[in-house]
Amino acid sequence: MSATPTKKVILVTGGSRGIGLAAVRFLLHGTKTIPACNVVSLSRSVPAELQALAKEHTSLAIVQGDVTTSKSNEEMRDEALKRWGRIDGLLLNAGVIDHMRCADLTAERLLHVLNVNTVSIAESVRVTLPELRKTNGSVVMVSSGAAVSNYASWAAYNASKAALNAYARTLANEEKDIACFSVRPGVVDTDMQGLIRATTEMPTEQQAKFLSMHKNGELLSPEKPAHVLAALAVQGTRKEPVGEDGTPLGATGTFCSWDDASLSAYQL
Repeated sequence: MSATPTKKVILVTGGSRGIGLAAVRFLLHGTKTIPACNVVSLSRSVPAELQALAKEHTSLAIVQGDVTTSKSNEEMRDEALKRWGRIDGLLLNAGVIDHMRCADLTAERLLHVLNVNTVSIAESVRVTLPELRKTNGSVVMVSSGAAVSNYASWAAYNASKAALNAYARTLANEEKDIACFSVRPGVVDTDMQGLIRATTEMPTEQQAKFLSMHKNGELLSPEKPAHVLAALAVQGTRKEPVGEDGTPLGATGTFCSWDDASLSAYQL
């Protein structure tokens, strides 16, 4: 009789809503392409939906804390090791947007966005890296098209995602035992899109795109990019998937989009 395969252990930040919560569900339940996993979720809040999942699944552990702190990241790591003794992947989804023009952007507000969107990722990686090396794990970072855009009032967000992409490429280059992915999730129907539609800081001609997509029902459901992110956290390696130019994405940290043809096997 063959032994039961060991469930992989995936750590998720920002798993309380939107893309993160959808990814947690896929990881717990499994899909045709994602085997069911053990999950540790780190988020500032623990809404009713996440609490219900924890009651339903003993394979979900919840850590409530601040993703920008060493303490909370260490608690996430330690919870995984205490319960299951290993860490196979990170899905780093926590993120914020703060609309402010460059002329008014204070150091305090810039640093807050950078801390949540970029520095927290480096800290999550730092505290878990010894364990990820043991399992040839995967690090999946939620990036954004903003990394290569210039939307007015998005300076802090644009900069944080561009820095994330640079960090992903560097991590992939330095750490030959793990896979690293930086993924654009598209324009998704989440709370962040509500903030984008509501801000008065964006020029109307730039904001119109997002208002129109919402009005016309063109926003992506969180489940579509979440499935790709979750699948990469579980199945992505330094050899697979391969980009359209033949470059292994996980070995280079190459910025890619959730709907790229090279990721078709990971899509719903």
